[in-house]
Amino acid sequence: MNGHGSYELIVRNRVVIAKIIGAWNKEESEQYFSELKKMTQGIIHEPWAIIVYLDQWELSTPDSEQVNLNLLNWLMANNLKKAAEIYSPSVLKKMHVQNIVNQTASKIDRQCFTDDKAAFAWLESQGFPLGTV
Repeated sequence: MNGHGSYELIVRNRVVIAKIIGAWNKEESEQYFSELKKMTQGIIHEPWAIIVYLDQWELSTPDSEQVNLNLLNWLMANNLKKAAEIYSPSVLKKMHVQNIVNQTASKIDRQCFTDDKAAFAWLESQGFPLGTV
């Protein structure tokens, strides 16, 4: 089966910028996880952060849940310290993300924002400046 949904990933300094788009199935989640691991090989040996744009995300299928849990465990094991989630207020998205996080002993400092300026400012205040984006 082909992946459903899409994403964009870039690494700037010690910050990954991820844009998540559409409804995701297991295959798209696996592809994202694989690409993220490749792109972060140069930064995972020290603390790093991620900004995730979720406004265009339409949630994930139930069969992608285990992939999401594996990803979260990998992130914790590989020095992800801060996560800025950017999306307009959505109880459904918040509950979906929190459900995944609640299944782990996550020590990642997560903050939700409605705009990227506030997210960038928070990450900079935490020692993760993005520089010019």
